Amino acid sequence: MRKVIYSKYGSIDDLKIVETGTPLFKENELLIKVKAVAINPLDWKIIEGDLKIITGSKLPKGIAFDFAGIVEKKGNLISQYEIGDEVFGVLDAMKGEALAEYIIVSEQIIYKKPTSISFEKAAAMATVGATALNLFKHCNVKAGSKILINGAGGSVGMIALQIAKNKGLKITAVASGKGLEFLKKWEPENTIDYNIENIMQQNAFYDTIFELSGKLSFKKARSLMTPTSVYVSTLPFPADIITSFFNNLWSSKKHRMIMGRPTQDNYRELCKLVSENNLEIIIVKTYSMADFKEAYQFAKQGGIVGKIVFSL
Repeated sequence: MRKVIYSKYGSIDDLKIVETGTPLFKENELLIKVKAVAINPLDWKIIEGDLKIITGSKLPKGIAFDFAGIVEKKGNLISQYEIGDEVFGVLDAMKGEALAEYIIVSEQIIYKKPTSISFEKAAAMATVGATALNLFKHCNVKAGSKILINGAGGSVGMIALQIAKNKGLKITAVASGKGLEFLKKWEPENTIDYNIENIMQQNAFYDTIFELSGKLSFKKARSLMTPTSVYVSTLPFPADIITSFFNNLWSSKKHRMIMGRPTQDNYRELCKLVSENNLEIIIVKTYSMADFKEAYQFAKQGGIVGKIVFSL
């Protein structure tokens, strides 16, 4: 089978396709024929060695972690899935391996794909969709609550905006001009182009702030928060783990962080949303596995509205 790997930390140019044997599965595992793989920024951060304190020095390694595919074979201890089932899921991000013709998974990390969406959209929604759902689990919003989504033009932000709309929240979406034009299809109450306007000078206060850009710190955001507001970040700095703990002990303005992998509950909620046509998954471009370098170079340039996927 074909698989994309890297044999040293460096750059996207160090990725290559190799021929290798089909992986062997255990009694409690499944062999998946991969049909689609989504690109995430974490992919090239790992390749470049930014996280090698976690990923380790044992090489070569595969790449990518969001996938969708078909159950090809299964171990005798698997009862929840059958051969031929269409599934999607997320591998351990620090180990990668999804960008291959076949992968081995446990049944705990996959879920049956809705028949209403393609393999490509299923792969594209896995991590970002679960992340967006988890944002709302950290705050107590209700219809009419005011929410600021900083970084609404990213893949997590677009899904969070749609969920917020379904919940009847009053949304202020922050993105670049190109992203904002696209986001207007979901009709947020207010939009801010961060290239033109400063959110710190809007004289507005929010019940919830979703920080998805890595640019609006909790310290800055406090002045935008109502007395019982919640600030939730997907990109916490290491120091945030300590400071947020002490802040949450004494302050009514709470600082929460999103960490951890998608759960079966996340997958169930995502499937319900897409099946009821309450969630649109945006794919900006699709590549073949053979065009892996071009795909990653396109993704890394940034400023892209939607997900980039491989179709196998």
